Amino acid sequence: MKSSILLPVIVAFAITACNNTTANSTEKSVSELEKTEAVSTAGNADCLKSHADKGTLDQLLPLDVIKKHYTIPAQAKKSYSYRSEAKKHDKDTYEYTWDSDRVRKMMISGREIEYPSSNRIGLRWVGSDLFTIMGKPTPLENFRAFYRNTTAAEKEAALKKAGESMKEKGYDAKTTETATKMAKDLSGDDITFKEIAGIGDAASWRIKEKELTVLVGKITFQVSVEISNNDNENIELAKKLAAEVLAKCK
Repeated sequence: MKSSILLPVIVAFAITACNNTTANSTEKSVSELEKTEAVSTAGNADCLKSHADKGTLDQLLPLDVIKKHYTIPAQAKKSYSYRSEAKKHDKDTYEYTWDSDRVRKMMISGREIEYPSSNRIGLRWVGSDLFTIMGKPTPLENFRAFYRNTTAAEKEAALKKAGESMKEKGYDAKTTETATKMAKDLSGDDITFKEIAGIGDAASWRIKEKELTVLVGKITFQVSVEISNNDNENIELAKKLAAEVLAKCK
């Protein structure tokens, strides 16, 4: 049980370590990035954030707007996580979910596990600035550094560093090995992000999570779409819905 408790910690540590490695050669120069930001008219970050603070994400992406692009069945359930007493609302979520016949697969300690994958469409994490932990000079640079695919060597180095940190904290060798192996299985895919052009200041499709993260000024928002095994269908719908959100805050 102890290793299962440690798993989220070691995975988070590994991801942070990977993302903080040297960016790949495809990144733009600082001057190019700043120029791109200067001409951006993708949306109004303050307007987006105000909807999150007021608990009105469902007004940014209402059901009738979603239905312009996709027919949500009558049995779909709406959920909205909002706590009025919270100081920040950049982790709130609003989604419609309904059953599907799809399953997802994942490797845990060398075993392939299957679990149900529900259909879902929604809006989440409006106003999030988590990507700024990269410490780059501009929001766009931070975004591109955070939402990038790491190399196998970078992942291996990050997992090794995470394991060493666990040992330093007093965990025994078996627990460290088990937790590291589980984290390695969960981060095994080489491609986890897909850059999406033409939406906001920048956008990235999170392949595992089925979420389109869009940069607007100094914040991001995420459109979640999981309606098909064909990821191109998920992405195309997410792009249309993200454009609707941006249109609300021009």
